[in-house]
Amino acid sequence: MKNKKTKIIAISNQKSSGKTTTAINIGAALSMKGSKVLMIDFDAQESLSNFFGFYGAEKNIAQLLFDVIDKRTDINVAEYICHNGENDLDIIPTNLSDMNDLSKIIIAERGKEMVLRRLLTRYDVFSEYDYILIDCNASVDITVDNALTAADYVLIPCWAAPFNYGPLANTIVQIEDIRDELNPELKILGIIATFCERTNNCKMTKQMLFENYPKEICRTTISRTAAADTSLREKAAVFSNSKSNKTAQEYKALADELLERMK
Repeated sequence: MKNKKTKIIAISNQKSSGKTTTAINIGAALSMKGSKVLMIDFDAQESLSNFFGFYGAEKNIAQLLFDVIDKRTDINVAEYICHNGENDLDIIPTNLSDMNDLSKIIIAERGKEMVLRRLLTRYDVFSEYDYILIDCNASVDITVDNALTAADYVLIPCWAAPFNYGPLANTIVQIEDIRDELNPELKILGIIATFCERTNNCKMTKQMLFENYPKEICRTTISRTAAADTSLREKAAVFSNSKSNKTAQEYKALADELLERMK
């Protein structure tokens, strides 16, 4: 059974918005503070897995969930968990082909939204972590439903541009539906304005976010240069101590704000 101290955070938005970069840096920042962190790559694009050096992994989250669906009782979950020493955290990677198969198979399951939750609550190894971060794909599909049903919190990066602001409402509706029907404890941890720059469109979008989601919007925003600067590194930007590293400063501040919100 999942330890009550373990906090599960799904990072989700139906539009591309810096989700993986946010997951990487928040996960690393929590690890830097002494927390034990597990990352789950739940996006078929494999960006998170690739960053941590586990691209195309044969033992991946989809294979693990196939075992849950097949009701296997001899699953060794530890075999699926990889350690990344550079960032001092653990990850269950994904695989493009297997995730695509999972999306087709899981839809026919009874309790199809509960498969990931069954995994995380059934095995004691998950209770050893302080935080489990789930990097979701950019959609409102059944895999995202699974992540939201398993999570305590959802974190929503939103590209601060008009074309991303509109679809944000669909993500909010999906969260509300999951909360009403399957996971009443699910909370929005925060909406993060990402890819911020000095343009009128960005200024207008941030204003709409702060006006329409005053409780959910985070004080900390992520600049466009910061978001772009970290996606190809082998080590999360937050490990930099340079005061001139805008990426590190922004994500460290965001991690501190999220910890305040979870108190």
